[in-house]
Formats: sequence, structure tokens, C-alpha cells
Amino acid sequence: IYRNEDFEHYNRRMVINTALHNAVDDDFAGFEVYYQPIVDTKTYRLIGAEALMRFFMPDPDGGSPQFISPVEFIPLLEESGLIIPVGKWILEQSARQCAIWTKQIESFRINVNVSYIQVIKSDVLTDIMAAINDNGIKPYNIGIELTESGYLDSNPHFNELWSKLKDNGVVVVLDDFGTGYSSLNHIREMPLDIIKIDKCFIEHLGEDDFSDAFVKMVTELANTIGVHVCVEGVETDRQYAIIKKMGIYYIQGYFFDKPMCIESFEEKYI
Repeated sequence: IYRNEDFEHYNRRMVINTALHNAVDDDFAGFEVYYQPIVDTKTYRLIGAEALMRFFMPDPDGGSPQFISPVEFIPLLEESGLIIPVGKWILEQSARQCAIWTKQIESFRINVNVSYIQVIKSDVLTDIMAAINDNGIKPYNIGIELTESGYLDSNPHFNELWSKLKDNGVVVVLDDFGTGYSSLNHIREMPLDIIKIDKCFIEHLGEDDFSDAFVKMVTELANTIGVHVCVEGVETDRQYAIIKKMGIYYIQGYFFDKPMCIESFEEKYI
């Protein structure tokens, strides 16, 4: 049965998809990297940032570019395979920026998300190590964030990537923990450095017993095996107070700051 809203949704996807292809062909014009601070809960000091992809679609009438939400454009990048060149681009941009900022803060780390598609269909390990070596930074200056829903898998591609990243001294971060088919056994089996608990568990801290118990349990298990915990989506004083009391090391969210462009981040933090 035809529905006009379905057609409009389809048409918008096609418009954005075309704009993404044009942007990649035009040396990634329209793509930007924004950075959101990651803070040590005990010292309140900046320890690094997460690199987040942004896309601004050109206006065909010559007006201001339109901001496209990552929720819209990232699935299109993955479906089309464009996530491979774009993922490599954001990795290179982040490593280049990290080389600049580590001159001021030697231990500064930038976390970069790697897609399931990049692991399956490209030599992402070579890309990661090339970005590190070409920019003269240390492996620990880069963190690779792997989303739980895509990586809790026995596929040899993933197992090899996990192990080689760890062997090369790159920080390995399991992102969005708790949203996929979580198995606490994976915390012990995987060569992790950091677990990021998804923000859906942080929204109701202090209000929902399950969220409180889940965050506390994961933190205690992680601390037992020497893995740090980072929580995303922290927005209020109440959430921050609860998280700090639980002994969580790293925190990320609007409570400190939103993702921002290079110039703003540099002026405020570096």
C-alpha cells in the first residue's frame, strides 16, 4: 500500500546518499570531525576526546549547508560501503590533530569509532597503524572504539583485530556496552582497556534500580580485571555524583561539554 510518508523517507535517503557520494569524490567536502571531551572523574581533568563525524549537506539553491544527523547518514555510509574511505579519513584527521594536541598534553588520547564494515571489508589495522606512525604519535594516544553489537562475535576478523591492536599498544574500547547481546564473559575474554556503558543506563541513574545495579555491577567486574569504565550521556549533577561514588574512571557527556569543532575545543581545553 502506497504511503506518501514512505516515499518522502525514501526520497530523502536518496538525496543524502547522493550528497555523501559527491562529498567523498570531492575530497570529503562537507565532512567535519567534532571532539567531545573525556574527563577523569577523580581529578576533573581532561584526559582525551572522542572524535565524532559530522556531515553538512550542500544546499542546491546556494543557501547554508544543512546539518544531517549521524543517525541518518552513518547507516547510509555503511550500506553503501562509503564508511571505508570516510572511516579512514576520520582516522587520519584525528591522528593528525592528536599530534598537534599532544605537544601540549603528552598523554592526550583521541578515541575513534571503527565500523563493523571496516573490519570485514578493509585492512583497518594497517590504516590505524599508518595513521599513528605517519603522524609521530604513540599508540596509546589513539583509542579504537568498537561497538558491542557488532563485535561480540567469534569471527576471526574481530579476534585478530582485538589481539593485534592490543599487541601494538593501541587502547581498545568496547563501546555501547549493555545494548546488544551482552555477555559478561566477554569482558574477561576480550583484551579490553576500557568499557563504555551506553547512555541509556545513565539517563535514569538514581531513579531506576536496574540501571543503578547494572552500572555498579559492570564497574566492579571491570575493576576486578583491571579494565577501566567510561560512561556516556552524563548531563546532571546528580548523575555525576552517583558515577563518581561508584568509582568510575572516565566520564563523557553534556555535563562537561557537547561535541565541538576543532577551533572551539582547542581554545577551551588545549
